[in-house]
Amino acid sequence: MSSTRKKAKSTLKEKTGVIVFARVMTTLIDLALAIMVVRLLSKTDFAIMGYVLMVHEIARNIAVLGFPDSIFYYFERVAKGARRALVAQTVGILFLSSTIAGLLILLLNTALPALLTQWPEASIGILQEFLPLLALVSILEIPTWPTTNILLASDRQKLAAWYEMGTSVMAFTALVVPLSLGYGLTVAIWALVGYAFVRLVGSFALLWGILPKKGALSEELSEEDQSSLLDSVSLRDQANFSIPLGLSALVGRFNKYIDKFIVSIFLVNTAYAEYNVAANEVPIIKVIPLAVGSVLISRYVQFQLQEKKEELLALWYKGIEKVSLLVIPLTILFTVLASDLISLLFETDQTSYANSVLPFQLYNLIVLIRVTHYGSILQAFGDTKGVLYFSINLLVANLFLSIPLTIYFGIVGTAAGTLIANIYNWLLLLRRIGRHMELPFWKVLPFPFYGKVLLLSILISGPLVLLKNVWLVDLGALQSILLVSILFLVTYVWLARSFKLITTEDWSSFKSWIGLSFLRS
Repeated sequence: MSSTRKKAKSTLKEKTGVIVFARVMTTLIDLALAIMVVRLLSKTDFAIMGYVLMVHEIARNIAVLGFPDSIFYYFERVAKGARRALVAQTVGILFLSSTIAGLLILLLNTALPALLTQWPEASIGILQEFLPLLALVSILEIPTWPTTNILLASDRQKLAAWYEMGTSVMAFTALVVPLSLGYGLTVAIWALVGYAFVRLVGSFALLWGILPKKGALSEELSEEDQSSLLDSVSLRDQANFSIPLGLSALVGRFNKYIDKFIVSIFLVNTAYAEYNVAANEVPIIKVIPLAVGSVLISRYVQFQLQEKKEELLALWYKGIEKVSLLVIPLTILFTVLASDLISLLFETDQTSYANSVLPFQLYNLIVLIRVTHYGSILQAFGDTKGVLYFSINLLVANLFLSIPLTIYFGIVGTAAGTLIANIYNWLLLLRRIGRHMELPFWKVLPFPFYGKVLLLSILISGPLVLLKNVWLVDLGALQSILLVSILFLVTYVWLARSFKLITTEDWSSFKSWIGLSFLRS
């Protein structure tokens, strides 16, 4: 292997490791933020803050319109000297859309009394004071959302990691510190405005420093390849690529809540509470394929542009195999530990969530098919309409299956319907990807490797289920979780290495990742 290829391979591993780590850390920070805000506020104040944050999330999802994701697609298609103009165009669009989102928030502000008819006038009055500030937060923050993607596309993975973790810590500090010191909601919201302003200035300063100047060349490309690069990307082309992704993201938000909405309509409120506990994918597992996909998409685009189909497929397989080694065993482990996890996290002496265990197990089996970010490969082929189509298809399938199953089987039926809908959509998705790759759908994923990891995880879990339910039945939830987890993971690593599913290189990379060596300059 040449030194250039070795360097490229090392860089890819480094990028993957650092971004997975960053996404895990930001997920933990977000969880800590949610817990702290609940604990520091009264129910009335928490309702107000929760409403503010909900409006902000919805406004952001509407305003970004998929434009940050277009960076990955077009960065490799334009000359280096044109990248600054591409970023400026993207940010300009987001400034416009964020301003529109801010105006919509102000419009919502005037309609609050008619919408929140069950809320006290005092709470509505406080909200009406806060939403104009929230509009300002949206206008300042939304244009910064492409920053991480720009850094990744520019091979600045460490900067991307520090940026994501840094902005998450800033948001956490802006909200938690004022509340912890007893300053109340008003100071916390103003602190959020300050965070958004600092994020805006810092993001633009960072991008100005790393983006190549006009006339810069792509040294790694030949003169012939250079001549094929675009000098610019039209607003129309970027919009045609991005808007389907934005609509897909909005539909994805509906997909996230549609099963809970069904339960709220057809079942009693206690069943809704039980399903709310059950219908949660373990966030640390879910973030891994998304993080890996965000790293690999630029490389997918490169191979697709160069018509290197074998290299593209090899990288696609490699990414899935590495993610499978983590996602599959962890999903099986959390399925085994479901009753203990729910008991430890949610139950009290007065409240039982035993009915949530089986729905939680069914719901989290969905994670077994999330061994990659399928949207990244569709984006690499410019198929953003496909991303939108499958988001809509999943929504329709979930409605069609979950409504009758909920009526007849309760929340177990809801979870089963959601699982079946996801598998059905997944199979159609594999067929679509196969068309782009010129492969039958059963070859789109490395199923032999996937099957070995899944079978190994199931075989290990069998004796542990027996151990937990027979000999550890009197053990506390925390002790049971710790003991079963250690036994499972030690056995899995030992057998996976023995059967060469985990290679020496994988093990070395894992130890390096644990030691955070990729964060050192």
